[in-house]
Amino acid sequence: MNEQNITLHDYGGKVETDCDSFIEGLIELLDELGDFGLSRIHKMVFSANPNINPKPLPKADIDHFMLTWYVALGELMFFSMKDEPEINSIVDKFYHELELSAVERNASPFLLEARISIPKIIARNVDFIEQGVVNRPISNREQDQPRNSGLGPEIAKVIIDASVGTNSLVNSIYEEVIEMFETEFNNAYGHCSVACSTFTVTK
Repeated sequence: MNEQNITLHDYGGKVETDCDSFIEGLIELLDELGDFGLSRIHKMVFSANPNINPKPLPKADIDHFMLTWYVALGELMFFSMKDEPEINSIVDKFYHELELSAVERNASPFLLEARISIPKIIARNVDFIEQGVVNRPISNREQDQPRNSGLGPEIAKVIIDASVGTNSLVNSIYEEVIEMFETEFNNAYGHCSVACSTFTVTK
């Protein structure tokens, strides 16, 4: 990779918090970012289908979107926090909360599948595991090709394919939805990374 000049800012150093408070804050952040991503998808879908009255996306699509979103961003944060002394407690508490959410959404098997598959996607991406690279820009791309390659685009596609990707209203604009959502996922990853790096988690 080319060397880049990056300026790091320190706004007061680490903040100590307990595991329960950290997970509560993380899930709240994921909720807000996920809702924003869903609203962007909803607007794109119904703007592309102006003859159809806007209506909520199917509940199952939303439930699958949110659960995959939680797992994907959560696992990426846990990887970056692997040296935290309380990382096992953090992971256990996070998935305890997700299991409760999955029961409410009647989607426990779906959560289990996401919890198995997404860590495998992360683990096999050498660029991310060895260098922390989430995206690699693609030069001279064809018009119907994504802007980046790497872990970020792959996980963004997994989230869409597991949720709204099978919706008939999405079929005609699938590539546009993927490209837009990749940006939303990248932004969320950045926000969560900055937030998580601020905290030292205690018991």
